[in-house]
Amino acid sequence: MPDMYAACIGNFDGVHLGHRAIMQKTVDLAEDLGLQSVAISIVYPWGYYFPNFPGIIYPVTHRLELILSSGIEKVMTANMSEIRYLEPEDYISNLIKQGVRVVVVGSDFTFGNGAKGNVRLLKKLSEERDFRVDIVPDAMHDNRRISSSWIREALAKGDIALVNSLLGKNYTIRGVVYKDRQLGSKIGFPTANIYRGDERLVTPRSGVYIVRSQIDSRDYFGLLNVGFRPTINTSEEVKYEVYFFNYSGNLYDRKLELEVLEFIRPELKFESLDKLIEQIRHDEKVSRRWLEIHSNML
Repeated sequence: MPDMYAACIGNFDGVHLGHRAIMQKTVDLAEDLGLQSVAISIVYPWGYYFPNFPGIIYPVTHRLELILSSGIEKVMTANMSEIRYLEPEDYISNLIKQGVRVVVVGSDFTFGNGAKGNVRLLKKLSEERDFRVDIVPDAMHDNRRISSSWIREALAKGDIALVNSLLGKNYTIRGVVYKDRQLGSKIGFPTANIYRGDERLVTPRSGVYIVRSQIDSRDYFGLLNVGFRPTINTSEEVKYEVYFFNYSGNLYDRKLELEVLEFIRPELKFESLDKLIEQIRHDEKVSRRWLEIHSNML
């Protein structure tokens, strides 16, 4: 007998609290009805986004990991370029052929050519074709609907407290450490430069952040600078450079995941390296004080 599914459908960028509510409903229904839970994550080609789109919150592989961590048993991806011209009825027919017996979506769900399908049509088709539909109410924060676009807005403002609240967990930055000019070591603050990959990811506000990372099974805290390093030489692209407190090992070519805990200040241009060093020392004091105050929450 082929697998039968309770499926939630969406882009799920960020896997925020609204997405998690949809996934939890899917898991619960699958257990109640003896089905397998699956998330169908729609992946958009870059040409689909509008020109000023700031980027996705997480790489697709990271998104899929987060979906599976929610309790969903299986993840399928659907490329928008392959399904965007399907009529709504054909879209649903394809789901049924794949074994979907329950569809769980948010209230703003649209599907089919020209987004002609909505939750109203979905309910109508479910009655005609004998499958179940559950519409999950919007997740709210301060009387506003939680959405991926709101999280992108908050990242652009450096409002990490809001970002982490909307995500339901700390926002993270992943990447591989590469060798750069090693100027940090020369001025007494050895840093690791992070390459995030070639996907178009949303860039947090330029500035300095408090971060945490697990290295060799131990937590290390530090300062992350996001920006163009104007004091040294203005880069044409955004750089991610982290200085860990009390760490002295070699991180080259290692994969790191940084939990972003707080925004300290915007990126500044200093008149000399001495002024930059003075500011980094001050930033470290501010960070350590913040970590001390919030130690019971970390």
